Amino acid sequence: MFGVVMSDLSIAKRVISVILADEIPDIENCELQKSVDNDYDSHSVLYDVYVRTKDGTKVYVVEMQNADNGVLVKRSRYYQSASDMDFLAKGRPYSELPETYVIFICDFDIFGRDKAFYRFENYCIGEGIALGDETYKVFLNINGKTDRKELQSLMSYISGNTPDDELTEKIQDKVDAAKHDGKLYSSFIKEYQNSLSIKEEGRKEGRREGEKKGKLEMIKSLLGIGRSIKEIAEFYKTDEAEIRGILAGA
Repeated sequence: MFGVVMSDLSIAKRVISVILADEIPDIENCELQKSVDNDYDSHSVLYDVYVRTKDGTKVYVVEMQNADNGVLVKRSRYYQSASDMDFLAKGRPYSELPETYVIFICDFDIFGRDKAFYRFENYCIGEGIALGDETYKVFLNINGKTDRKELQSLMSYISGNTPDDELTEKIQDKVDAAKHDGKLYSSFIKEYQNSLSIKEEGRKEGRREGEKKGKLEMIKSLLGIGRSIKEIAEFYKTDEAEIRGILAGA
């Protein structure tokens, strides 16, 4: 249901604004279950919610996390880098990298400080100088307490309590509508399943390409030390035509 709710751009914008205590620019799109595969042999990423502003200057990745698996901090680091590489794949210069927020909404306190909100950015140790790379990582503990009324209401609602302000009531209306709209809910489930299927196919294709590249490099190495095509074919228990075909396709 989180994805269904965040598909409403007005809700997505307001939720992010409440979490960050900052009004954000208008949203251009909100992608659910966005898959990022930056390289055939790298770890894939599947974002719960990926939001980009209309002016392209800000990106927000929002994840729901119900269990502390001990790797969330490193995961936030990888999510950040994956987002940057996905953006640069479009041929843009480094100067155009957007201000990026990776936000985890957690059902636990990852740092054990009894806080509701943790926000991180890069600083120079000892000098307190902000690096200014415009990358931020946010961890929200929905069981924590905060003086920010709207944030407290949002966390309370996510925790399972009844809505008690305008935003949470709007979210509840969206949830109720989705529950009674079989087409909408089925569409979301289908989209989610398709994204998982695409991700798995990407992994399989990546493994196949990796194996093919590795075999090609090995064949080249064997040729480089004076092994003949015949000897290499015998090594791989195949015929010479297949080895020549691999080299021809390089």
